[in-house]
Amino acid sequence: MTSGGMARAALGRARARGRKPGSAIRRLASGLAAAILLGGMAAVAPSVTVAPAAAASASPDPSSSRPIYRFWSQGYENAHFYTLDHSEAQGLHSKDGNWTYEGTDFRVWPLASGSCPAGTSPVHRFWSSAYTSHFYTMNAAEADEVRRTDRNWTYEGVRFCAASQQTEGTVAVHRFWSPGFEKHFYTANADEAQRLRSSDRNWTYEGVAMYAPTSGAASPPITGQPAPRVGCQSPDMPAALAAHDAGRITQLFGGAGALRDAIADGRAACVPLDDPALPWVVVNKQRPVSPLDYVPSSLTVPSGSLVDGGIRSDAVGSFEQLQRDVAASGAGRIALTSGYRSYGTQAGIHRYQVETLGQEQGERLAARPGYSEHQLGLAADVVSCGGGCGSLYSFAGTAQERWVRENSWRYGWIVRYESGQTGTTGYNAEPWHLRYIGADLARVYHDGGYHSLEAFFGLPAAPEYR
Repeated sequence: MTSGGMARAALGRARARGRKPGSAIRRLASGLAAAILLGGMAAVAPSVTVAPAAAASASPDPSSSRPIYRFWSQGYENAHFYTLDHSEAQGLHSKDGNWTYEGTDFRVWPLASGSCPAGTSPVHRFWSSAYTSHFYTMNAAEADEVRRTDRNWTYEGVRFCAASQQTEGTVAVHRFWSPGFEKHFYTANADEAQRLRSSDRNWTYEGVAMYAPTSGAASPPITGQPAPRVGCQSPDMPAALAAHDAGRITQLFGGAGALRDAIADGRAACVPLDDPALPWVVVNKQRPVSPLDYVPSSLTVPSGSLVDGGIRSDAVGSFEQLQRDVAASGAGRIALTSGYRSYGTQAGIHRYQVETLGQEQGERLAARPGYSEHQLGLAADVVSCGGGCGSLYSFAGTAQERWVRENSWRYGWIVRYESGQTGTTGYNAEPWHLRYIGADLARVYHDGGYHSLEAFFGLPAAPEYR
């Protein structure tokens, strides 16, 4: 990692995504491992049979080695990508604004007629959609173990060859692991490795991964202007995040659809899904409100409300327009019966439901304190009104409920807990529970046919508390 890359790595994780169970890779102490992201490019393994490594006493010829091109992406959660392929590197530089070119790095040997040069060993490559990353190892036993025991990884073949022993004219390639980023990182730069070991707690030193020659064949340079930086790579993103400016963040990704796709595909690690100031914050049984005692800075009670608890001020206008339009449609009126709830209020509601129905059924109706969307000020429980107003439990099947179900997305609201989604959300169907996510994202949600925020953002189901 360059000094700039090291500083960027220290930014830490912006959000926590669901992960698969521990990988066999982490259980193995030896071998070469590097989790490397590709930025959406298809990875095609070469159809070759790799010859066994030459005898250890053989000294590989450095003249045919070539440097690896190195890229960095904050969007892929401080990932580095390494490639020997000039056309791939040039395409990434020129066409993919999610990656920043950092120059050439350690040297390796390309395959020659399906074999590794004398004195080098094949480096095996794996891909994991769970971690959206690649893993490399030159340890045949390690590769075999991963192939046999770890379903998180798909074997893709051999990408290049490396030296497993130090000889004259070679340097160590150091390997690091970050449990926070769930990434590996290589560097042959001894100063860079020392800086990382001494000053960046995100990374744990794991030893020497392989040995690389200090000289050899040149590689074609990367030329031309880089693709415009988008999303997390945009130079304007830090300011937008600091200001909690949802509109600007969305714009820097190229729109609400692009933002949603980047989050779901693992390309938006800088975008927090736990920031309660942003309309797309996700709260469920595995994602509490952060901080637990959060109180919105501004709340407004909408007109015609049956309660004092209001809605966040940036969402109340759209809710009142929804109220006016459902009434104008002839379906009838709706009223807010529950908006913002404090941590303490939710504790009382949760306690009552659990004491009345038992813990399992009670927690399908009421969230634990600190786990309720109502604490965000972005949730609204509504009831139908005629001569008077009905209860929450009489809302289903009314004309108002049908209208709200079909049209709330137009105003930035979605029905958060739909029928048939208990296995994902952990709650019984609540057709009365509306959740504000903003007009642009709500349109993407509706047009994509989604039925839960978990599915929308590619998050794991959250039917139970951790």
